[in-house]
Amino acid sequence: MKIVSLFAGAGGLDLGFSKAGFDIVWANEYDRDIWKTYEKNHPNTTLDKRSITKVPNEDVPECDGIIGGPPCQSWSEAGSLRGIDDNRGQLFFDFIRLLEAKQPYFFLAENVSGMLLLRHKEALDNIKKHFKNAGIGYDLHFKLLNAKNYKVPQDRKRVFFIGFRSDLNIDFNFPEGFNEIIPLSNTISDLTENVLSAKNGKNANNGNCNVPNHEYMDGGFSSIFMSRNRVRSWDEVSFTIQAGARHAPLHPQAPKMKFIEQNIAA
Repeated sequence: MKIVSLFAGAGGLDLGFSKAGFDIVWANEYDRDIWKTYEKNHPNTTLDKRSITKVPNEDVPECDGIIGGPPCQSWSEAGSLRGIDDNRGQLFFDFIRLLEAKQPYFFLAENVSGMLLLRHKEALDNIKKHFKNAGIGYDLHFKLLNAKNYKVPQDRKRVFFIGFRSDLNIDFNFPEGFNEIIPLSNTISDLTENVLSAKNGKNANNGNCNVPNHEYMDGGFSSIFMSRNRVRSWDEVSFTIQAGARHAPLHPQAPKMKFIEQNIAA
């Protein structure tokens, strides 16, 4: 089945769909800092680099499904919380615009748990209504899930919107999570033995790392919410990994081992 990916980022969601047997034929991502990473990991996908607001419906290929995670900063409890009042929050409607134009069999959109806050209720209800009424209509399934319940060693809550075209009459239920969690000790404890401190607070060891990019930040912490010095033990999952480099220490006995998201992903 052919998939179109919107707000593709580095392609993590796309990777999951690829592993499940889907063909990611076309993706859109506006952030130039991400393009090289996406193209490296998805060499067979056509990457459109325009702002989604500038992409006409006819430029998007026909597909069986549309997936994506519209920018979350304006909905995030760690961000501005402006929601639909922020231009980034309004990008949900470009997702819905293309959904209505292409009428695929299904769609999947995900976003941060902050959009469930009471202050966003009216905007969220409006988004859900648009999803349901797009084109000939979609049966919408909506749920807050935590990645740690699906064998990911990270506390990461995300809201998922999944819709199937109403004429398909598909009976869908979100999969039940697992009772067991995968702790940090099972996944990244080896990093304590094969990483180097970044010189001058930057990733500057060049070719001296045994494993490329295995460096940790050696410096102060940011005071920004969700970026402060938080530590969990090896028998727990990590806090939500942010895109910054100041917030993901691994262990109480190694408080300076703060790996940036790109290094863990690599």
